[in-house]
Amino acid sequence: MTDILIAHASDPHLSLDTLRIRAGDLLNKRALSYLSWQRRRRIHRTAALQRVMGDIAAHNVDMLALTGDLTNLGLPDECAQAARWLSQLPMPVAVVPGNHDALVSSDWHNTIGRWSAWMGPLPFPFVRRVGPVALIGVNSAPPTPCFHASGDIGARQAARLAAVLEETGRQGLCRVIMIHHPPLAHLTSRRKALRDADRFGACVARHGAELVLHGHTHVSTLATLPAPAGPVPVVGVASASTDTSDPTRAASWNLVHISTLSAGYRTEITRRIMLPDGKAIATPPIIFTSAASSPALSGISTP
Repeated sequence: MTDILIAHASDPHLSLDTLRIRAGDLLNKRALSYLSWQRRRRIHRTAALQRVMGDIAAHNVDMLALTGDLTNLGLPDECAQAARWLSQLPMPVAVVPGNHDALVSSDWHNTIGRWSAWMGPLPFPFVRRVGPVALIGVNSAPPTPCFHASGDIGARQAARLAAVLEETGRQGLCRVIMIHHPPLAHLTSRRKALRDADRFGACVARHGAELVLHGHTHVSTLATLPAPAGPVPVVGVASASTDTSDPTRAASWNLVHISTLSAGYRTEITRRIMLPDGKAIATPPIIFTSAASSPALSGISTP
């Protein structure tokens, strides 16, 4: 039996406080996000993020799956700061971008492209192998108009996703999809939703997967998507930097423990919540099993 430990975190929203923001940087949609940051800077705190990352490091995970929104405005200097932050983490990392990382159309190499070392072979979706686990990174964050934080994966990426799911399924791998936006419409407002959630869901329904990890909503959630042999868990996590005592929104991460069994996989997910007083709360685990190449949910329990 092979055991793989994956940490799932999202939406760290690294602080802007040490960066110089020029007036010319804000002559577009970024102006609205900058005003929003002035309010949210009291909520997204570096100390909270440090508690999360310290707790992840203490668990000696094999990989950190980071589902987007490392930045607030998607500025080149922010993306460079995020690259430095990623390079200092003591564990391997796989990252997909979020809507804040792609607020406006920008030069790839000066922005999100700085994180290529923590992605995989592009175009999206990329695949990163961790033993028998295939981390499949989907980009749901093209630039959108003002007052919108929605996303989509697009027809071309969906076709590639279908092929990747089919191939990794044939190989008997445990397929874990990483995406920023929740792939179900009811998990957020229309303004923030994945516009082609039906397209994403159709890929999973036809080709299967073992797990979907997402962020974006800043709330820890559990849902499912239909698949050939049974529902696939869809797990969201609160922002990794939110400094609040509300356990549904407090800085959190998911510990994903995947075990290889003779007939498939056993996955156990425990949410670890970092409270402002320094205490860590672990929820009762969500446990499910799936047959290799034929995912099926069984014995699911929620806190």
